[in-house]
Amino acid sequence: MYTEEIGDSLIFRLKNLAYLRFEGRTEYDNVVSPFSRIYLITEGHGYLIIGHEQITLEAGFIYIIPSFTMCTYIFEQGLCHYYIHVNESMQNGLNVFNLFKVKNKVRATDIITRLFERLLFINPDLQLPHRDPKLYQTKPWINQKVNYKSINQHLESIGIIRQLFSAFLESEQDAHSTNLLRHNMQSILLYIQSNLQSEIPISELANMACLSKDHFTRIFKSLVGMPPCEFIIRKRLEKAQYLLLTTNMTNEQIIGETNFKSISYFSRMFKKYTSYTTTVFRQQR
Repeated sequence: MYTEEIGDSLIFRLKNLAYLRFEGRTEYDNVVSPFSRIYLITEGHGYLIIGHEQITLEAGFIYIIPSFTMCTYIFEQGLCHYYIHVNESMQNGLNVFNLFKVKNKVRATDIITRLFERLLFINPDLQLPHRDPKLYQTKPWINQKVNYKSINQHLESIGIIRQLFSAFLESEQDAHSTNLLRHNMQSILLYIQSNLQSEIPISELANMACLSKDHFTRIFKSLVGMPPCEFIIRKRLEKAQYLLLTTNMTNEQIIGETNFKSISYFSRMFKKYTSYTTTVFRQQR
């Protein structure tokens, strides 16, 4: 039942889709997008750099970059790929990438290749206005929605995206999800997501899990991959990035929505995790 509830609550919204060939070597540094990106490489090679990990782009593989993940792209001459940009969300406000372990690189089967081809066939006019993220990741394009011509087109498109997304999920998800449920972590993650504008004491989260603060911190890190204090900062920064990209709110207004203690602290954390100042981030995006 738990697995079914998670699957039913997942919502996908298609944004952009096309097939591209790079005639020359192209590099985009430190790209952060408010949507997830899925690629199928059909020819050539290149690299993705996520954090300190370099992932080789190879023909016959699919790749996913979660939303708000800083990534550098290096596309060598002759590389051809399908790309899909998609917003993913859950009805309860949680982040699917915090609930599940996701593989960044998966070998493409014949079925996966045909799904990419079919999705492009029924959505032929969703290509990006520009190739450079610094140009296409502006407020008008980020906020633009797909206008489907029929319910058939919409249902088939979202069904294909769900199938492609499922290919990236690790096989041991059920055990991971069960642990999240057993420690009440699902409601805790939702509580954090819903209260980013407020103070979130770790002791309060520990009480929700019926654990001591130290024990809760160890359990949280083992399940989510980072201590709760860092997770909260990252969630606040994700919200700040989204507001910088999609609104004209000032830093002071964004601080009010994300509960950073001061302009200086907000600026320091933003630069630490994104490598940009808020001004440069907004200008370049």
